[in-house]
Amino acid sequence: MSKIHFINQYIYPDGSPVCLISEQVAEYLFTKQNSDVVMVGGAGEYRPSIRNQPQLPLINLQTLSFKRETKIDILKEYWAVYGAFKKYVKENVQEGDTLVVTSSPFLNVLLRNLVAKKKVRTIFWLFDYFPASLKSMNIPFLYNIIKFWWDGELRKYDSVIKISSNLGYFEKNSVVHRQWNMIDIQPNSSIIPERKALYTGNLGIAHDVASLVRECEKLRDEGYEINIHADGPGLEKLPDWLKQKSRGIFKNAEDLKRALHEHEIHLITGTPGTDELSFPSKIWNSIAAGKKVIATGFYGKMIDELAVSLDADYKKHLPDCASYILAQSKILK
Repeated sequence: MSKIHFINQYIYPDGSPVCLISEQVAEYLFTKQNSDVVMVGGAGEYRPSIRNQPQLPLINLQTLSFKRETKIDILKEYWAVYGAFKKYVKENVQEGDTLVVTSSPFLNVLLRNLVAKKKVRTIFWLFDYFPASLKSMNIPFLYNIIKFWWDGELRKYDSVIKISSNLGYFEKNSVVHRQWNMIDIQPNSSIIPERKALYTGNLGIAHDVASLVRECEKLRDEGYEINIHADGPGLEKLPDWLKQKSRGIFKNAEDLKRALHEHEIHLITGTPGTDELSFPSKIWNSIAAGKKVIATGFYGKMIDELAVSLDADYKKHLPDCASYILAQSKILK
């Protein structure tokens, strides 16, 4: 039987959205479709979590990891992980297999070249569009050069799965498969939400912190209590009154679920300077919980994607995505 190799920077016990989403698809294929699946990742973790180990084979490659306190540390970790992935792909991906590579880290886009001469089905899972990050970080002069290179590498893949329609790759081999709630949550009428607003998850260098702050100020003036459970360098950009509201990231699903139910409003934010970089994965937990979502810093393609997401039949997203990958794995080269 041919094997489906899922490759992502971090695997269990990491609790980052990219890890959880790719892991859930791999586990679905392994447990419900009886597929021969393996999930491969590097050492370290992006977000600590307390959760059960997934029911699928895991390979944790021993790679260097850093504290990720500077961009240099982040790039060094990316390079170390990519080197380990190269070795794994060369030694373990055989003819007839399928290689599913996520965009974490961005260097993964080069892994397809290692199996170019083999009959291997290749899928790139686009969780964020790397070239657009150059605009959000105020270095747009590199954008056209990096976009030319990045899109050229993406075109080599048999398929590119986009987690949202706004991501900046629009070639013929791309297809949109939206995400879903990463935790088991649904509306809970026994919990009466309080007049509170919640921001959870990552608040990174590419997020529109200014628009988030403005919305928090507005809600505060309307009598809402603001609570922030987040990680990332964007926290340093918050004013003092909001820093005092920051309580750190949730490390287990039960605490997160209770907070989602107890808050009347859930906040998400976009990225300044571009509408093609990413789309907040946290929105799917909020939608599944039946809560009001306020999006800040959204414009252009992100507004269009938001409208579709709020009306999507999200319960079908996981099996549909898994079925797509399984169907791709059965296409002979």
